[in-house]
Amino acid sequence: MTNELDRELCRPRAGMKFNVNGEEYSIEGELGTGAVGIVRKATKIKTDSKFAVKFLAPDPKYIDESVFEDVSVRFKREGEKGAKLSHENLLKIYAYCENTEGIQFESNYPTNPFLLMERINGKTLDSYVKKKLSRDKGKFIISREKLHIAAQVTSAISELHRMKLIHRDVKPANIFISANTNTDLYPLVKLGDFGIVKWGDFHASLSTGILTATNQQGLGTMKYMSPEQAISPKTITVRSDIFSLGITLFELFTGQILASPYHVFELIKARQLRGTTVSRYISMGYQLQQEDEKIAELLLDMHRNVSGRPSIEKVKGILEHAYEERYGNSWEKDTNWNNESRFEDSWDE
Repeated sequence: MTNELDRELCRPRAGMKFNVNGEEYSIEGELGTGAVGIVRKATKIKTDSKFAVKFLAPDPKYIDESVFEDVSVRFKREGEKGAKLSHENLLKIYAYCENTEGIQFESNYPTNPFLLMERINGKTLDSYVKKKLSRDKGKFIISREKLHIAAQVTSAISELHRMKLIHRDVKPANIFISANTNTDLYPLVKLGDFGIVKWGDFHASLSTGILTATNQQGLGTMKYMSPEQAISPKTITVRSDIFSLGITLFELFTGQILASPYHVFELIKARQLRGTTVSRYISMGYQLQQEDEKIAELLLDMHRNVSGRPSIEKVKGILEHAYEERYGNSWEKDTNWNNESRFEDSWDE
């Protein structure tokens, strides 16, 4: 299995063809490359519909080759589970394919398993925070657009937890934002990469020293990971997602991407300080309006010890109540954005 999953053999190039359920697709440009797989654009030839395709191709720099087979089993299992999920705020997985016959267009072609997925025309929440909200640095600001985004992310995680699934990698880079297909007045949010590869797959590399400090940047998840997930990944509960979501929402509402795990520790430490929520945020260098105090306090509670963290339903309830209280309607039914600026999804990377 290790040789079959060799990343060097998996080189999908523009123009290559593949089949899913009797339909032919063509590979186009690059969407991303990570520790576990290679993601490319794809088009269904018959209808010209746009998709994304993710090939399983573990990188031995980040994942020990001794666990490649386990990675493959998990990829298949979670891909098949993902294909059964249907929710507006979850990135859709259409099919898992063993791809045993491979893609044959030229002499060299990949044979790796892959997922056929929904393709979003938009940017990640990571880009949104870095490029669109940098003016908010040093302030904790809850706008209509930010709260609408937060509610959608929370709704997606709520659905996963309802289905007894743990995302395990909630972070801004896995959250996709675009203009809503029904109206361009507010953003549509999709959470992707839910449970496809668990942190346990990397644990062997971590324990043997193969995953070095330099390599950790390639995984990009350490900062958002709950303490219990880093220590004992096989025994985590849904409360691990709450920790990661808390950091993600903190970055959204403060308008900055935290630089390192040490900044996350500062957030945990602030929760333990005596005083008010306002004084705790001031200790971290953030201005906080009184009307935003309840949500700000919620984010601190999301970084308590496991048993003390709120459930996803409580987080969802507080965000939805805040939206209704401020804007007079639920976020799901709110289309009265006439006085708001049009949502733009064309900011630069």
